[in-house]
Amino acid sequence: MHARALSLFGEEFLPEQLPNKQTGSGQDHVADASVPHDLLTGWQPAKQYYTIGEVSRILNLPNSQIRFWTDEFAIKVRTNRKGDRLFSPEAIFTLRNIHHLLKHRGFTIPGAKAKLKVGEQTTAEAISLKQTLLRLRNQLLLIRNALH
Repeated sequence: MHARALSLFGEEFLPEQLPNKQTGSGQDHVADASVPHDLLTGWQPAKQYYTIGEVSRILNLPNSQIRFWTDEFAIKVRTNRKGDRLFSPEAIFTLRNIHHLLKHRGFTIPGAKAKLKVGEQTTAEAISLKQTLLRLRNQLLLIRNALH
């Protein structure tokens, strides 16, 4: 029996499906669909700003999608002298919330904007809590399977 784990949004996957390496190209990054998108690979909590390529790998979204949502939802990002966007951790969490609302809960863009205005803090806390509980559940499953 293989140990199974759950992603943030309840998708089951095998540990062998976890990403093994980062891509270093500057092109839009779209990872294999079998890999859960919420593992936040590349996340460094102490880091102040992330490039769009790093955000693309963290959220498993193409650069173009991140640029579109940044403009559409008026997310504040810094830019360097070249005009490259630099994302704060708060901006990344906002993008993660937008992704959840649009792709998993079926909101339209105007509906997601309204939801973020009303309950951005509540949505972020719910997603973080769910992620923490699923990680704990996965650890307990691994311990249980190790005992058998």
